[in-house]
Amino acid sequence: MEFKQIESFVAVAQKKSFSNAANTLFMSQPAVSSNIQKLERELGIKLIDRKTKNITLTEGGNIFYRYAVEIINLCAQAEHSLSEYNNNIKGVIEIYASTMPEQYLLPYIVKAFNDVYPLVLFSIRHKDSKEVVDEILSGKINFGFVGAKYNSEALQYIDFYDDTLVLITSPQNNYTSDSLTINNLLGEKILIREEGSGTRHLFEKALKKKRLDLSMFQSQIICDSLEAIKKMVALNLGISFVSDIAVKSEVTSGCLNKYEIKDLDLNRHFSLVFSNNRYFSPVEEKFKDFVRVWSWDQIFH
Repeated sequence: MEFKQIESFVAVAQKKSFSNAANTLFMSQPAVSSNIQKLERELGIKLIDRKTKNITLTEGGNIFYRYAVEIINLCAQAEHSLSEYNNNIKGVIEIYASTMPEQYLLPYIVKAFNDVYPLVLFSIRHKDSKEVVDEILSGKINFGFVGAKYNSEALQYIDFYDDTLVLITSPQNNYTSDSLTINNLLGEKILIREEGSGTRHLFEKALKKKRLDLSMFQSQIICDSLEAIKKMVALNLGISFVSDIAVKSEVTSGCLNKYEIKDLDLNRHFSLVFSNNRYFSPVEEKFKDFVRVWSWDQIFH
C-alpha cells in the first residue's frame, strides 16, 4: 500500500469527482483511477461504488476513509513539525472571496500572514458570496471570505469585520441626514448588485423587514461591479447602498455623499467560511487561527 494510493482515494472521496481529485493532486485522471484500483486489489474490497452517477463510498470505503484521513493528517503533521523545526513553513492556501473582502480587507490579512510565513503562497479568486458558499459545500475549495451567511450545518463562520451599508448619492443630491428614512427614497432610481451578492442579500432582507421590496423604487440598474456603481452614482444616475469602508476615499474627496438610514437594519459581519467536514493542512489550520484572532486596530485606528 502506497501513500499516493491513499491520497488519491481520500481526494476522490472529498471532491466526489475523479477529475477534481486529479486536478487537486496535479495528476492525470487515469493515474488517480489506477491508484484506487490498486488499493482496492491490495485490500481485497471495493471502496467506491462506480455503479451510480455520483461518487459514493461503499460501506468498506467509509470504514477505510476514516483511517485514510488519519494517515494523511499524521503525515501532514509530521511534515509540519519538521518544517517548523527548520523554520520553513510552506504551502498553498486557496481562497474564493466576494467583492468587499477581496478588495478592501483580504489584502491586509494576506500581507500580515505572509510577514510571518513568507514561504506560504496564496491563490485568490473572485466570486459572489453565494457562489463562494456553493464551492465550499461542493468540496472544491476549503476557504471563502463572504459578506452574507447561508445556513447549513456543514458550514462554520469566523466573523472578522463588522460592516454597515450606507446610502451613497451624488454631491448634487443633498438630503437632510437627521430625518432621512427609507420611505423618502422610494421615488429614486437605485443601483444594486447582482443576485448572489452579499450586499444585495442584506439590503433586500432589510427591506423585507419593513414590508418593502426593490420594485417600489422608481427603477433599477443592476451591476456586478462596485466600482462602476460608485462612478454611476457620482454621475447622478441614481442612489445606492454600499459598505461604508468602500466609499471612505470618495466621501473624503467630495465625489460622493453618504448617509445612514436609521430605520433599516444594515449591519453585517464579514466572515471566513469553511466546511466542518474537511481536512485542513497544517498551514491552513494556522491561517484559520490567524483570522480568528485578527485585529483591525493597527490598520484602521
